[in-house]
Amino acid sequence: MGISIRAGRISAIKYAAGTASVVYQDKDASVTRDFPFLQEIYKMPAVGDMVIVLHMDTNTTRGLILGKYWTDNDKPAEGAAGLFRMELSPSKGTAYLKYSEGTATLLAAAILLSGGCTVNGSLTVNGNLTVNGSITTTGGITAGGDVSTSGSVTASGDVTAGGTSLKNHRHTDSLGGGTTPPN
Repeated sequence: MGISIRAGRISAIKYAAGTASVVYQDKDASVTRDFPFLQEIYKMPAVGDMVIVLHMDTNTTRGLILGKYWTDNDKPAEGAAGLFRMELSPSKGTAYLKYSEGTATLLAAAILLSGGCTVNGSLTVNGNLTVNGSITTTGGITAGGDVSTSGSVTASGDVTAGGTSLKNHRHTDSLGGGTTPPN
């Protein structure tokens, strides 16, 4: 039993089975049977993508698609030592997961997290934040602009909006005198 390694193009894909057939241009455009992919992540290539195939014998009846490889026409979106980057979309740069020098980046038009989510550290939102439920904090809340919620906001610390403290603000009474802060 011999082993051969070949380069070819994806000819057809069976998405649910996780298999594809490969065409070899150097062999009179012969097309293989469906072969499985060597991968743990489901990310199928496109028809026409160049792949490397490991054949278990000297003909093309049994094989394993090892995966895509970079070419002059299909280069990585970026490259550096210590960089992990996985494109999540066929269009490079539109959706990806990236890790470099201690920072993980997830870029997509929309990201849906299901289940609970815990952030250990600071959270910065550069844009609008919509909460369809209640907000509870063991600290205070400070807002530089408007605060709006369809649920309740509970804070064991002070709530400050527009520079005005909820715990320490005072109103002027109808006779011009001050009131005590809320309890």
